[in-house]
Amino acid sequence: MAEMHVYGDANLGGQNGIFNQSLPNVLDIWNDKITSAKVISGTWEVYEDTDYKGRSITLVPGDYANLAVSPGGIENDSITSVRVVSN
Repeated sequence: MAEMHVYGDANLGGQNGIFNQSLPNVLDIWNDKITSAKVISGTWEVYEDTDYKGRSITLVPGDYANLAVSPGGIENDSITSVRVVSN
């Protein structure tokens, strides 16, 4: 099963949560609040808009201390939907 930990601050800090499924809308608790992430397993795509639309980046297992400066970065605090590409 795919698993990604998300954080409200850079360097895997602040409020945190765990995603283990695709979400076409991360809802108010995480909408436009994700700054860093740690992909435990699977390949994920994160998107700026709901329903997997808008600018996106692909994340493979590893730490992403600041998604805005990761390769192909996405604006800070702009993630609205997440999709599991592969487990």
